[in-house]
Amino acid sequence: MKLVRAIVLACAAAGGLIGAIWLPRIESFVPAKISFAPFPYFVGSRITLQSVGLAPHARWSVLGPARITTVAGSRYLSLLRQGRAQVIASDGRAIASRTIQILRAPPAHTTLIAVACYDDGVAFYDARRLTALGLLATGGSPSDIAVSGNRLAVTDNDGEAFTVIERTPWRILRRPLAASDEVAAAPGGKFYATLRQWRGLGAVASVTATPQITKTGMTAEGIAVDPHRGVLYVANVNDGSVLELSTRTLKPLARLWVGSRVFSLALDADGSHLYAVRNGGMKNDDGDVVEIATQPHLHIVARSALLDLPLGIALDPTAHRLFVTDEASDVVYVLDPTTLRATHAPLHTCHTPWDPTFDARSDRLYVPCARDDRLDIFNASTLARIPGAPIRTAGYPLAVSIWR
Repeated sequence: MKLVRAIVLACAAAGGLIGAIWLPRIESFVPAKISFAPFPYFVGSRITLQSVGLAPHARWSVLGPARITTVAGSRYLSLLRQGRAQVIASDGRAIASRTIQILRAPPAHTTLIAVACYDDGVAFYDARRLTALGLLATGGSPSDIAVSGNRLAVTDNDGEAFTVIERTPWRILRRPLAASDEVAAAPGGKFYATLRQWRGLGAVASVTATPQITKTGMTAEGIAVDPHRGVLYVANVNDGSVLELSTRTLKPLARLWVGSRVFSLALDADGSHLYAVRNGGMKNDDGDVVEIATQPHLHIVARSALLDLPLGIALDPTAHRLFVTDEASDVVYVLDPTTLRATHAPLHTCHTPWDPTFDARSDRLYVPCARDDRLDIFNASTLARIPGAPIRTAGYPLAVSIWR
């Protein structure tokens, strides 16, 4: 009860400065807590208000440079300025309080590692020092992330909080896209995103203030863009197809049936070959990687040997390597892009590796491990883990981008 009394007295004192404030009436003390990630948050964050030990009808209040907003029936904490904010919640039998540190924008000239964490938002790190800088909560469940120039795009797998972040000046934009799954960047700050379900089918959208949307097949997931030819490719998990579309009109151009559960895509530098990962699913043992030639028309060139449960893919064109994560075996396969045969023993990594990223400028392979809340990092030339890796992330990391 001393803690409750201290919180209430603090609120009362602050109320004299900011005007009338709601004060909870506590009948008896019940342990409760407010659920935020243990990170400082960047200004512009929209944090979903969640608690443990409080009833759904709990009342919320905030002191400091933040405000509580309600969007589509859900409560969010919007962070307005640098400083500290204290959040208080009570349901009449329990009370909880949490203080949040609010940071200004990340340093403008620092190379950032941006990690899409499904549970908490986008975690930012200094790429040179591998130190955590802070978290941007998007108000949704990020499943993928992509960079185009001054812009960073973040999907929302379970809601409508597709987010575009502009770095200089720091600005947060939200786009009306529901159930966005993966995102691909194009030059000039443009993005395209897959939607798992849109009017009964999977779809792809151009990410603008008024998105253009086209249905693609059953459960759209993987996406790759060829800006030189003006086409994009979408993997449809539940009908086993890859669809080619125009980036300008989103008109379908061609469809290729690849096989069950085609999940992730990677395109080579000249756009002549597309690589698709067939996940196989938990009850199947037919996961593999498929090489697809894009000219003169889409056709299958080669298939890898059967893999356990392959998921994500990244291409290193200089070293002529394909990196394929396996969510069951906790490894990264290293394959030759031409033959799809292994050229190195699998790289052992942390638990449930998801969507890998190869960064040519740093010659690094980044591997987010969803069930470990860690980001593993390898030297892409030596295939050795770099010193300091893996590093701790926010909850359930799924994808990575490097933002310069």
